[in-house]
Amino acid sequence: MVLAQRLRLPAGTRGLLLDLDGVLVDTLGLEARVVDDLLRRHVPSAPPIPRDLFRSCFALPIPESWRAILAGVGVEASDDLVAALTSDLERVRLERTPDVLPGVIEILEEARGALAVAVVSNNPSEHVAAILAATGLDRFGMDVVGNDEGLPSKPAPDMYLEGARRLDLAPGACAAVEDSLLGARAARLAGCFVAGVATGGDTFAALSASEDVDVAHEELAAAIVGLAPGDVTDKRVWSPNEFVSHMVEHIAWRAGCAIDLAWPSDDWEALGGALAEQLAPLLDGPDRAWAMGLIDDGSAEIELARADEGEVSLTGDPAVLAWFLGLRVEQLASGEPLVELLRGLTRGAGLRATIAVGSVDDAHHTWEAIFRGVGLALRELSATLMDHAAAGEVARAAAANGYGLRVTAKSASSAAVVRTTAESVCSADLRLEPGPFAVELTTSASVDAGGLRELVALLAERAGASGRLAFEATKLSSSHVVAEDVGMTLGAAFRELALARMAEHGIEGAGWGVAAEPPVKLALSWEGRKFLKLFPVGWTDAELKRFRVGTTLASGLFSEDLDDFLDGFVGGMHASVMVHWPRTGDLDGSWRAVFACLGGALAMALRPNRARRGLIAGVKATLA
Repeated sequence: MVLAQRLRLPAGTRGLLLDLDGVLVDTLGLEARVVDDLLRRHVPSAPPIPRDLFRSCFALPIPESWRAILAGVGVEASDDLVAALTSDLERVRLERTPDVLPGVIEILEEARGALAVAVVSNNPSEHVAAILAATGLDRFGMDVVGNDEGLPSKPAPDMYLEGARRLDLAPGACAAVEDSLLGARAARLAGCFVAGVATGGDTFAALSASEDVDVAHEELAAAIVGLAPGDVTDKRVWSPNEFVSHMVEHIAWRAGCAIDLAWPSDDWEALGGALAEQLAPLLDGPDRAWAMGLIDDGSAEIELARADEGEVSLTGDPAVLAWFLGLRVEQLASGEPLVELLRGLTRGAGLRATIAVGSVDDAHHTWEAIFRGVGLALRELSATLMDHAAAGEVARAAAANGYGLRVTAKSASSAAVVRTTAESVCSADLRLEPGPFAVELTTSASVDAGGLRELVALLAERAGASGRLAFEATKLSSSHVVAEDVGMTLGAAFRELALARMAEHGIEGAGWGVAAEPPVKLALSWEGRKFLKLFPVGWTDAELKRFRVGTTLASGLFSEDLDDFLDGFVGGMHASVMVHWPRTGDLDGSWRAVFACLGGALAMALRPNRARRGLIAGVKATLA
């Protein structure tokens, strides 16, 4: 059952139990400022309430919420102060009517007559009834269970058990919708199916990661899924997880489809099924197709065959496969959500997918290879898509935007480049003179790029460069895309600087540049082919790989994304970089040393060497 294209419920659901604040009405937005003002009125010396603190207390009963807030800002929570703040907040709540959250009316309209509905709230019943009346939601005739009926408040299950009893249903026949982990715990303990929505007490990431939540929604918006042969640059791909969005985009791009996707939940198997609904009518070709997907150091072989019961199976060395599937993949805790997405796609399209996992040096590259291969194999199953590939639309956005690298300025002391892709725009402006190097990264909220900003600034500082780098995600902002694009653009700027300096007075880097900072040593050269090697010293390649891959740094950066930065940087420079990486237990310190060494090696490589003036860099003419 799917209510209003928004809320997917299990078969057999007969009742809907809804929280009030943060689910039906936007009290979070209303109260964020009010709570701070009330505290200042009663305690003028109190500091501002951090939004994260307020949000973490939002789902508690009002007196408990105030006690937690006061403790969080270091104010003594006397009984008199808590009582006065509670009274004021309850009064303000009744004076001001919160907005009904988007999607709520549509869900309640469709639930009318199909499901029994009740509101289960940590607020007094009279207060809940007043809000329902003020917002017009009382017309849906929902029963109300409040926290003033002698029942323990959430996270105890009693209020949800009472809600199910009022509807004359077993809790297992009811779905609860909650905005907080506290409320989700109560509903789970009661035995309900639990849908979380990140419009109140907790974030989507927290709800999605919780064992108490069966499906998490960013918001209760309608899902939009449109996929058809067309201009592959005509795309909108949004889900609450950037890596999942990126994998869907891989399928669309390789199949040769324009895509319009807005998918607000983590029901990834259902997303696969929705994509299958769009693709199945296009599969008018042979019954079987094979493709090999690859990107950088990831590879996979894909076979798709028509089947009565669609399914997906991954094959390979059992130990490697178990490690691979268990690895964190950007914001995903493991590869299982990606298997769910493929399972929904194959079942919906009536396909059996056999995926032979190949190279697994970096989990996200292998997953990219898998989804690229799936997209290619789907096209092979479709005469329509093959015909479109042969005579389809020209990519209009590519022609209009001039995708690729553009050099906007170059001299022996400065260089500026802009790199535009179908997903992003990145620019770098370098000057070989002391001064700050600003790094501006505009991404989605789910991508934590702060640590990358600091490392890039460190690299520039050690290279003796000042200036600015700016990255903006225009379509997708998967974290490894950010890292690789930034690396490639910055590397291209240093290459242009090297070319100009080589012509004017020669550079050391036509031979080499080297730097060392414990525990690593690094060498850079423009004499060979584009090459990057992280060479283990005192341990094996496999040990170094497992040390790096799937690990999150203290800054929030994903370690393997820094591999992508280096790969992009070396590609942009058209140079060779060798890192000697001794055995260590300090991954954060090692990566900082790598970036510091890369900057130091560049400083040496760009140093004048008049004996090399005007010479191309070695017999391979890397800089020619």
